[in-house]
Amino acid sequence: MEISKVYFYDNVSNLKAGVNSFFKMIVDECQTEEAVGIKIHFGEKENDTHVSAKHLSDVTKFFKKPVFVECNVLYRGNRLRKEDHIKQAHDHGFDFIEIDILDGEMGEDYIEIEIDTKNTQKAKIGRGIKNYDNLISISHFKGHIVAGFGGALKNVGMGLGSRGGKLDIHAGVSPQIDTVNCIACGSCAEQCPADAITVDDYAVIDQEICIGCAQCIAVCPEGVIKIPWGNRPANEFLEKMAEYALACVQNKNWWYINFLTDITMKCDCVGTRQQPFMEDIGILFSKDPIAIDKASMDLVIERNNGVDPFKSHNKNSNYILKYGEEIGLGSIKYDLEMVK
Repeated sequence: MEISKVYFYDNVSNLKAGVNSFFKMIVDECQTEEAVGIKIHFGEKENDTHVSAKHLSDVTKFFKKPVFVECNVLYRGNRLRKEDHIKQAHDHGFDFIEIDILDGEMGEDYIEIEIDTKNTQKAKIGRGIKNYDNLISISHFKGHIVAGFGGALKNVGMGLGSRGGKLDIHAGVSPQIDTVNCIACGSCAEQCPADAITVDDYAVIDQEICIGCAQCIAVCPEGVIKIPWGNRPANEFLEKMAEYALACVQNKNWWYINFLTDITMKCDCVGTRQQPFMEDIGILFSKDPIAIDKASMDLVIERNNGVDPFKSHNKNSNYILKYGEEIGLGSIKYDLEMVK
């Protein structure tokens, strides 16, 4: 089995220097006059644990045409429409290079990329990806209530899916409510981005409207909302996310940077402030999305007393990595090399 190289920078007091080291490695490999797409999550309005723009502010010193690239989200919020999405990015400091929302005003502009995998034959990816041959994924490594963890695979696979693509990935992941123990507090309805929940004596989810984002699970104070995995193959969501990542990397040059800083239990899509649960670890860099996410998980587990902190999301963190390896995304085996 092929062994991939993953580079590790652990000086958490000077993260910009680490990012610049990795940018320099990319430039040395790929001297290009073309635009370089930088895929990053700008964070929801109140979120402050996403990757900070200040760590990336030297990007123009390395690339002639760096562009932040992203696609719109499924749910109601500041990243649903192109104009609002760009404003949200600017509000969080991502205003020093151009921003390209690849799937248009409302996620309607996409291309279909044929991959013919187990669950996906044609992935719906933001059309603008065709304008970039060289791309860099910059991910905040953290937990995710449906995926288990979010890293390079989620940043690329879910992140660059158009609205229809995101719906495809989420298809069938509709939460259900334990109506006997529901206290009808209304928290889920208030936070539902699709207005799919009504509350009377107990909360009810309209399965026809639900987009499967699992936000209701995240905010329920009683823990009575869960994914009924028995109604579908438990790992289909993970497989689809890996398949969409595979579609995004076809005939492209990709590099991956994972920030293992401000590590939280939930995704940056949660529009509230979150408390990191462990100390910062550093930054990883690789050309292999499987290897970098595997190395990220290994470091988090090692620094968390040997325990996978995301097991509470009822996911096997290795499943998506093994499946991604099976479909040709990369290798689980890696060499970790320190960078100063």
